[in-house]
Amino acid sequence: MADNADKTTQSDITLSASSPAVTKAMNSALRRDRGATTVADAARTDATVTEVTVAEDSDVSDNEKTRFARPNMAKAAPCSDLSGKTIKQRYLLESKIGSGGMSDIYRARDTFLANTGITEAQVAIKVLQPQFVSQPEALQLLLQEAHKTQQLSHPNIVSVFDVDCEQDCYFIVMEYLDGESLDQVIKRYKPKGLPLSAAIKLLDQLGAALNYAHSKGIVHADLKPANIMVNRNGQLKVLDFGVAHTLQLNHDIYAAEQQNPAAALSGYTPAYASTDLLAGKTPSVSDDTFSFGCISYELLTSKHPFDRIPADNAAQQQKHADKPAHVNPLQWLALKRALRFNRNDRKTNISQVLVALNRRYWPAATVACAALLAATALWQVYSQQHLQLQMLQQQHTLQQQQYNGYLELADSNAPEFLATFSALETTDPLIRSGLLRLQSARLLTYFEQQIDQVISDRRYNYPDYPQIEQLLSQASRLYPDSHYLADLASNMNRSKQTALDVLRNQLSSQLINQHYQEHPDEIDIYNIIEDIQRIDQHYNIVPDDAEISAYQTAFADASREHNAPALHALIKAGQHIFANNEQTRDLLQHGEQLQTAVAAMAAYHNAKDTGTPLPFPHQEAAVFYQQTFDRLSEALTLSSSAQETDNVFEQYQHYSTQLPADFSLIRGLKRQLADKYLTLSAELLKTNQVRNAERLMRRANTLMSSINS
Repeated sequence: MADNADKTTQSDITLSASSPAVTKAMNSALRRDRGATTVADAARTDATVTEVTVAEDSDVSDNEKTRFARPNMAKAAPCSDLSGKTIKQRYLLESKIGSGGMSDIYRARDTFLANTGITEAQVAIKVLQPQFVSQPEALQLLLQEAHKTQQLSHPNIVSVFDVDCEQDCYFIVMEYLDGESLDQVIKRYKPKGLPLSAAIKLLDQLGAALNYAHSKGIVHADLKPANIMVNRNGQLKVLDFGVAHTLQLNHDIYAAEQQNPAAALSGYTPAYASTDLLAGKTPSVSDDTFSFGCISYELLTSKHPFDRIPADNAAQQQKHADKPAHVNPLQWLALKRALRFNRNDRKTNISQVLVALNRRYWPAATVACAALLAATALWQVYSQQHLQLQMLQQQHTLQQQQYNGYLELADSNAPEFLATFSALETTDPLIRSGLLRLQSARLLTYFEQQIDQVISDRRYNYPDYPQIEQLLSQASRLYPDSHYLADLASNMNRSKQTALDVLRNQLSSQLINQHYQEHPDEIDIYNIIEDIQRIDQHYNIVPDDAEISAYQTAFADASREHNAPALHALIKAGQHIFANNEQTRDLLQHGEQLQTAVAAMAAYHNAKDTGTPLPFPHQEAAVFYQQTFDRLSEALTLSSSAQETDNVFEQYQHYSTQLPADFSLIRGLKRQLADKYLTLSAELLKTNQVRNAERLMRRANTLMSSINS
């Protein structure tokens, strides 16, 4: 199976294999078959062993195949090829690239990512074969594989993105790896095996993955070269945790024993399984150590340590493995312990085997002897240069201290390493590079954990993406060529853009619906803007035509109605969102001119509504209402009839109920109306329209009396 290596685990930022929708679908399928004979029941009555291959064209022996106990199907349903089909309206199955006893593997394209312009949209889809859909243990095993693998967030373990179902199609979405399996690597190096340094590079990665899984309480239990992939960059990935066993790290003596419904389909590969696994015992870390030892031996020699004979048969035949040619006796002693058939005799673990393989015994001894001989010769020949010898000794001591310091730094935890490493700017680049290489797995795990902590911070609605970017930048400065970090940064950028799109849509809805007021306990435009700025402080909010039109309409309505609270909210919203827009610039300039007056009038009306009135702000009100009263004054000046004057009088009456009688603009308009009515009354008297003249005269007198009072 070919994969895009170096992709990061997305279990924390994408879907979970144990999501409610998937669990509901799985449980539905399990309940549907509850009345039928289960796989476990059939296995007890007529059990057979079915072989699972890792690819359609692989040619491996029986002892290299994973064995599953399941019912003897006289005629299994044919495995249909789903190539060309799209599932969940997202994953286009392009071609089948592998097939096993229960599942088919397809190379697929994530059309959702592809449509957004992302070029690396390839994924691998593991689909449960139709004849297993009605088997509850098979469904449980599929869900178990996805769930357990998603628990293992590690650069050397394949990433599982999702598990889902569509009708009777149950599948897992995994990263697509572009490389070859470890058994293909071994075949390329026949008959002498890989060089020691090349083998150790692969074994270090395999050991890191297994130690991480063991630290999470999970034993692989089916480790073999076919379940391990190596990409084009030399990165190793462990696959197929479908038969992995969960360790009970903190045993509760009072807890009820839990039965595993998928136990009937649990499997192992005879050529790499320990005698305890072959005997049906519960898998343990020691069983993975035995499998690791077999794989290590095969990498170093291109041959299986026991000629691919299962361990129980090899023990009966008293088989033993010969020492590989290019390992020293101490390295072989550590590896040979891992290959012992009896678990109690093994007395080693993966870490101890790796320490022995990585240790170089002769360079340190050679350097020490050379230093001693040189010091003796210098003392004998140049005894008179005692001072110079002391200087050389001091220099040697200093170098030894530096060397010890480097060893301690190489074995330190991530925070201590980062704090110390930053002070090594002038150190030899080769030493810096070597330290970074030794710490790569530990540092990458540390940075991933730090990012997970930021994502898990529930104090805010969205993660602190600037802090995540800062962590990724720090990691990228240490490992600029890391595909793993590049993929992690790409995933974070997609997550950040999705968050910004959601917030921008919320803001657009608020603006189009003319919700400009602040609501501290609800979603408003200001807390949306705050979330956007927290995610990306350089994000530029550009209003569209619909948002601009809604703002202009709301501003015009509030101005016409002299709604000071609404105008106050509109001016504040405009300064945040519409300040740089040509279509709203004049409105905002007018609003800014009125800003003090609008704020004072808004405070006056709000206080009045809450029953705690404030003194009327005469000066600010004069600015606020000036344009309106200027228009009324102009209309009164241009009026030539009693009807036109009465229209202005009606407007005066409207404002006189809202504004105090001593307001200067009210008093001015009142005086102008009285004068206009007196003028019109005199003109009517000249034409003998006495009754109309009297009405106008009375209105003028009333207005003048109110002015004088």
